[in-house]
Amino acid sequence: MNIKIPLLLTSALARVVLGLLFSSFAAFVSWVMFFQGSSVDQEVYYLKQSVVIGIPAGLVISLIWWNPESPKLMMFVQGFTIILISVLSPLAIVNLMSIDMGTTLVGPSTRVPVVSIGDIFKKMMLATVLAANFAGAAFFLYRSVVYKEI
Repeated sequence: MNIKIPLLLTSALARVVLGLLFSSFAAFVSWVMFFQGSSVDQEVYYLKQSVVIGIPAGLVISLIWWNPESPKLMMFVQGFTIILISVLSPLAIVNLMSIDMGTTLVGPSTRVPVVSIGDIFKKMMLATVLAANFAGAAFFLYRSVVYKEI
């Protein structure tokens, strides 16, 4: 085997750590810039938040896991896959997990459900950052083991 294991692990660990940090920052900044209050349809609201959080995080993770030794087509497929996973994973997590909800009083006696924005954001950001980094690591490990690229 031509690739040294410590070099492979060091490179993967550095990319995971940098990917977690920078993609979390990008997702948070994007969410702060483009945050809008709840819309009428809850599914549309979740989709908008997934796109706002997922695309910047996916772009950053794609750049972190970019390998100039790999063919350009492979890198673009990897980037597209990472961005797609980073948009779809928070949407799936929010739909599968329970969200903290409460009620508020509107008018003298009407109670309406209120969704915890902090809970949604925390779950969406964690899902997008972890899933996209996992996808990037899977591509990296495949290319480094099969094609000896680091």
